[in-house]
Amino acid sequence: MPTVRGFKGIRYNPDKIDDFGSILAPPYDVISPGEQEEFHEANPRNVIRLILPKGEGDSKYERSAKTFRDWFLDDTLIQDTEPSIYPYYQDFEEGGKKFTRKGFIARVKLEDFSTKKILPHEMTFPKHKLDRLKLNTACKANMSPVFSVYSDPEGSIEKLIDEKLPEKPLFDVVYKDGIRNRLWKISDSGTIASITEKMADMSFLIADGHHRYETALEYRDIQRGKRDGAGEEPFDYVMMYIARGEGEGLIINPTHRVVKNLGRYTTDGFLAKLTGEFTVEKMPYKQGLSDMGYEEFTVVTRDTGSVYRVSTPKTALPGYARLGVMLLHNIVFKKILNEEKSGIFYTKYTDEALELVRNGEYELAFILPELKANDIFKVVMTGERMPHKTTYFYPKILSGLTFNPLW
Repeated sequence: MPTVRGFKGIRYNPDKIDDFGSILAPPYDVISPGEQEEFHEANPRNVIRLILPKGEGDSKYERSAKTFRDWFLDDTLIQDTEPSIYPYYQDFEEGGKKFTRKGFIARVKLEDFSTKKILPHEMTFPKHKLDRLKLNTACKANMSPVFSVYSDPEGSIEKLIDEKLPEKPLFDVVYKDGIRNRLWKISDSGTIASITEKMADMSFLIADGHHRYETALEYRDIQRGKRDGAGEEPFDYVMMYIARGEGEGLIINPTHRVVKNLGRYTTDGFLAKLTGEFTVEKMPYKQGLSDMGYEEFTVVTRDTGSVYRVSTPKTALPGYARLGVMLLHNIVFKKILNEEKSGIFYTKYTDEALELVRNGEYELAFILPELKANDIFKVVMTGERMPHKTTYFYPKILSGLTFNPLW
């Protein structure tokens, strides 16, 4: 089962950084070009210069690697001397309620997906993997953690870490989105060994960072081809943030789909075709956008008075295939609409999806239900993957917490 280890993390030197909020950044794949420029201007030591350097071509990766080396040499970055894990807690508010998501960053041994020790749940794109491979190769480090989820109903690992937390965190930052981020370091070998033992019989579900994980697998295989030794190497591991699936702060928001082109169908024609595949119920607007079951989805058209709740496919399907997002992609986008030609826009915001339809820019929206970690486990344990952009794990993990050397 997954092998969890401490590691000698490379991290920002508190003696060199006055404001940690100015040097951290969101994950590279949610940063727009405009935001990329803003982060570059925010602080000359902002992590954006490592994870998303400006420029075209492969020179930008070498620029990132040079910056990484320079910051290490001038003590902007320091390396811990003992193998450690790094508890990372995020305090946030969602739906009027306050939550704390608890997890920790460690080094986890890479496993091929066939072992089912590490489970992917979404499809990936070759272009994005090549980008991360070039960055990892140039810097010889994992620059951002993969985010994974484990199941521990009793919360024994969370309790153990809570008991061992140092009084003072490495940093305590309320980021500009209002989320409080705290990072600690635990170097006690007995505590780390206990965590390793407790997690030995678990499987980890990749929540975010599928491209980073698959890149790490490819980097490992490339490096193995250059070595003769059979012993474990740093590249046999990947930096991973691990959180409990049953934790109160694990919020999984759906990613909705907004469609620009219905192909040969009018809206009424599409709804008629949809009725041939599902049970479709016309509902008042507010009712149709609330209390949605996980095996349903809702269609919003330009008729703002009502929406259409879609459920109960007329084709017999196994349980995992009845999740709303699976029904949408496996039936609607394969039998009725052409996914590639539909001009789909993805958003995690229901209000944004509704407005795009209301203002006439898009034809209709598919509003998807919330998912739980166990719902996703049910799919991936069958060997299936969910469609790309299925989930939005909130909040995102900030970049710049720590880096994992691969040398």
